[in-house]
Amino acid sequence: METFGDLVDKLTICNIRLWHLEEIKHNAEANDKTVADAARKIAIVNKQRNILIDEINSYLSRAISGEIKTIEFPKMKLY
Repeated sequence: METFGDLVDKLTICNIRLWHLEEIKHNAEANDKTVADAARKIAIVNKQRNILIDEINSYLSRAISGEIKTIEFPKMKLY
């Protein structure tokens, strides 16, 4: 089972990929094949991103309902 942190990490990676792909797609010097390839990859990463968002929402719903037990560590200041 993935943790909330795992899901957020994967979502962050998807967002970074999208940012880079959008940069490639909008590059005035890119040829048609490069732009088309970037657009195809953007569609794939967007699907992955939507799945991850659904997984995060599901995880949070389960955590709020108490289905998932979260670990609470005692707070302590080291300064």
